[in-house]
Amino acid sequence: MNIMKKKIPYGLTDFKRIQTESWYYIDKTKFIPIIEDGASFVTFLRPRRFGKSLTLNMLCAYYDSFFKDDYDAIFSETEIFKNPTPLKNSFFILKFDFSKIDITDYEHSFRQHINIQIKSFIEKYRLKLVVEYDANPIDNLQKLFQYSLANSLSIYLFIDEYDNFITKLLVSSKTNYKNMVTSKDAIYKEFFTMLKAGTSDNDSAIKKIFITGVSPLALYDVTSGSNNISNITLDRDLNDLVGITKNELKEMIQYYGLDNKKEMIIETCDEWYNSYRFNEDIEDTIYNSDMVLFYFNKLLKSGKEPRDLVDPNVRTDYSKLKYLLLSEKKLNGNFKFLNDLLEGNKIQLMGLKDSFSAFELTNRDNFKSFMFSLGFCTMEKNLFRLNLKVPNQTIKKLLAEFIHYAYQDFEDYSMDVDTLNEHLAEMAISKDLSVFHYIADIIKSNSSLRDFIDGENFIKAYFLAYLNLNNIYEIASEKESNKGFINIFLNPSRDEIPFGAIIELKYIKKGDYTETLKNQRVKEARKQLVQYDMGERFVKVVLVFKGWEMVVCERVE
Repeated sequence: MNIMKKKIPYGLTDFKRIQTESWYYIDKTKFIPIIEDGASFVTFLRPRRFGKSLTLNMLCAYYDSFFKDDYDAIFSETEIFKNPTPLKNSFFILKFDFSKIDITDYEHSFRQHINIQIKSFIEKYRLKLVVEYDANPIDNLQKLFQYSLANSLSIYLFIDEYDNFITKLLVSSKTNYKNMVTSKDAIYKEFFTMLKAGTSDNDSAIKKIFITGVSPLALYDVTSGSNNISNITLDRDLNDLVGITKNELKEMIQYYGLDNKKEMIIETCDEWYNSYRFNEDIEDTIYNSDMVLFYFNKLLKSGKEPRDLVDPNVRTDYSKLKYLLLSEKKLNGNFKFLNDLLEGNKIQLMGLKDSFSAFELTNRDNFKSFMFSLGFCTMEKNLFRLNLKVPNQTIKKLLAEFIHYAYQDFEDYSMDVDTLNEHLAEMAISKDLSVFHYIADIIKSNSSLRDFIDGENFIKAYFLAYLNLNNIYEIASEKESNKGFINIFLNPSRDEIPFGAIIELKYIKKGDYTETLKNQRVKEARKQLVQYDMGERFVKVVLVFKGWEMVVCERVE
């Protein structure tokens, strides 16, 4: 007998609907006791599309007194149902979602959202409280907290994506950001000041606060670096509060009857969506929720993997962040950090910063921590330090796009990504090497670019950035093979792609160049390529650069 399987909740964050309309849910209710026993006022940060909103809505449904009669229907299939906590269904839930704020009219939109949520709260719980919805929302919050205090109401306050519109505001206009966040009468700052006031009385109205977001920078600016909100982002016990573990992935594979494709699914998800870690002592890494659900959604509908393994919704308009990479119209050390990540290098630092101002983002350590919070890198422990590294192929491609946006700031820059990918497709089909000539010609013809792209590491990083801007290959740098390390490895992302490539890149400073030295470098490259025996599917290519000019591009048969 065919049993209907639950649907994949890709893009769905309505927890009650997921539980009552037969959608697949990866049970995170086991974390409720841990959260409940911890600090009363917390911030929990994760990169975009990691499942924060769904988890927040799960907590809202669990603690909301409004859903008391629906508790069994909503939670009967979850772990918390067996052993509920003392605070189940015991709060009035006041929730804000700052992703709904429109930055084109940011202050009005923010005021309106706060007032709408206050109105919804009053109507939902049928409170005998009258407020003016055209009035200052901070005054209305104060009235609400005073009413709740007088009537012994216990409020659990949730804010989803607290930094969403604030970050957009920052990258579009620092002046607008200051007006909204850091100026004397900034309403965003007043909002958080009022929240603190709502927690400070004896038997105060706000008993608990749970805030989600991506980075800590806005909280630092609205609280001047000190507040009563604990950051639980890197707590070991909450490492996989959101995201998908290896065991959870295997359970999905088994549930959907995909055991015959288990090896393929795990291999793909490991390469494209895995390797996130949010505590240095955790051994097992986790997958991005959205990426995995995107993959499963496509796989179950078509019976095969998606052609483009990068979910379009994971992409963010990072082009506006390019100001972080430029100092006096020149690429700075932050740009080198991204190049190092793309090359596969591990970047050491003493520790991540969980508190820094938006106006200090160009500081190198702050920038690294910010990139970690965005999900561009993950961590691993290295004795007394941390290593940061790029987690997977999806992030490599997002990094490549980010770097491309930075290069576009040069006046005479002329890289056309569509043309580049056409050349890459020709190589994949017929072993054509024109893609390498095209990339080299961009370096040679752009004078302002040449001032920066000079030296072996930068030439290699430039190639890696642009080879990553495709959905044909998985790109690796210094991939270990037969006791050697392949400079640049182009591995076909699908079985039907005929050819991949193994590239050995050599560099000679212009002042040191001779024909004899060039021939010696070619000989060295050929010798290295010979040891990489990966079959006829992989084209072996020697590239030699004299400064910023490519002087050799040849295939080794």
